[in-house]
Amino acid sequence: MATNNEIEFKQLLTQSQYQSIYTTYFQDIETFKQINYYIDTPHFDLKAHHSALRIRVKDNAYEMTLKIPAEVGLMEYNFDTQVVPELNKSITKQMLPTEIIEQLNKMDFDIAQLVILGALTTERLEKEINGNLLVLDKSYYLDVEDFELEFEVDDYDEGLIQFNNILEKFNLKHEIPDNKVQRFFNRKSNLFDN
Repeated sequence: MATNNEIEFKQLLTQSQYQSIYTTYFQDIETFKQINYYIDTPHFDLKAHHSALRIRVKDNAYEMTLKIPAEVGLMEYNFDTQVVPELNKSITKQMLPTEIIEQLNKMDFDIAQLVILGALTTERLEKEINGNLLVLDKSYYLDVEDFELEFEVDDYDEGLIQFNNILEKFNLKHEIPDNKVQRFFNRKSNLFDN
């Protein structure tokens, strides 16, 4: 298991902004693909707790991650898993690591209701800048394609200054977007309502 206090800044981009940032920072970087399978109850109990559970498939390996709010950023609980994700697959308690069960139990909902509700595929580019990680994503989910810049940092204040400096190069003003899982579930909810 690995725990990680994730501090990152995000910015949604247009396709042309994505292309400009790609040209400036990532032309010599190889893209890799990952698929996030999002897990929640049919009533979105995890989302209601501002938390997210996923299985990420990358390089034929599976990792289960629970993200919950922390004082600054999010606390991540990461575990290798043998659970092969499939849409609409129920996730039983036996499939979950003990540490994740302990965190879910604090949220007071029926863990037996967990199911894989959907998948989001990301083409990702990463580059280290000033000891932090700059990430450029193109994601596909539920008939949507979106573009996002992320900056993963260790120090919130210094990281925010650096991120804003990067954005200024492209005449962008920092606007905090919903994260990928929120965007996914918002889209799923909109499709379900229509």
